[in-house]
Amino acid sequence: MRASFVYPNSRRGLLAGIERGEEPDSQLHGALYLGDHGIDVRFHDPLLTRRVLPAPLDRAAWNLRELTAPYELGRTDVVFTPLAALLPLAARGRRLPVVVINFGLNLIWRRASEARRALLRASLRAAARVICLGESQRSELVLAARLDPQRVVTMLTPVDTRFFEPRGDGDGRTVLTVGKDLARDYATFLEAVRPLDVDATVVAHPRNVEARELPPNATLQVGVSFSELRELYAQAACVVLPQRGEDYAYGSEGGGLTALLEAMAMARPIVASDRPILHDYVRNGVEALLVPPEDPLALRGAIERVLADSELARSLGSAARARAEHAHTSPGFAAALAPLRRSVV
Repeated sequence: MRASFVYPNSRRGLLAGIERGEEPDSQLHGALYLGDHGIDVRFHDPLLTRRVLPAPLDRAAWNLRELTAPYELGRTDVVFTPLAALLPLAARGRRLPVVVINFGLNLIWRRASEARRALLRASLRAAARVICLGESQRSELVLAARLDPQRVVTMLTPVDTRFFEPRGDGDGRTVLTVGKDLARDYATFLEAVRPLDVDATVVAHPRNVEARELPPNATLQVGVSFSELRELYAQAACVVLPQRGEDYAYGSEGGGLTALLEAMAMARPIVASDRPILHDYVRNGVEALLVPPEDPLALRGAIERVLADSELARSLGSAARARAEHAHTSPGFAAALAPLRRSVV
């Protein structure tokens, strides 16, 4: 069987980084292990977006690539992609089954006009399968878009547990938060850590903290490599995942899962804002401490609890690593993805 992976952005640099041992394979969703299941994989960059184009051609190319990509693939049996606006519909012209992975379609649906919703519904119904990253995400999408529940499945996203491995117990003072998603709530995080005797490190995009005054004990790091990020996790006494509430209209309903799983794989104690999708990945008090979103006092209390209780910190980190190894490895995702691909072909 031949499978084509089509992502919004090129994976060529990532593949080279993985080959050098400098980047994790998490963002490839088990693709590198499908060969063990008799599936030949290739990654395709749509022709229309291989070069930087001037505005407004760049925007037009960004949308039209979903119409042309299925006809650029040559011989293939199935397509795996997060591009769901048009690509599954376009692939019908080739009778080519498409498996869509849902990174943030629920929030796109909530913000969309009726016309856009109608088009997205038709495109999702044309997909052979839609993979959601949590049961809460799946149930909402099925109900909102009126999809066939049998064609929408839940598969928990993987992490490269060989790249992200435990390295010591942290330095006892560093509190780390990571992520560029628009649903990150760094205002609450900064308010929570402001009075604490900690070194707070924020790994994010400048837009995430613009108009926010960083307290003296907080620093922003931009452009961090994966190797550097791994060391930051290793040094952290606590990893914090501050998120806006579930009804926040921007970012992604699956936002935070990458950082959550990286911290789990590194066996770091985690404090996170509670969102429904997290319940498929951690249990409160077992693999992480979950607190109400947008509540700086609750967030501060959980951070203090972790920093003051070394046994709790070790227990959370150990349970998190064990769960990552059991349920969230890249080879494990590939093993679940392979029969799904065969079923649609």
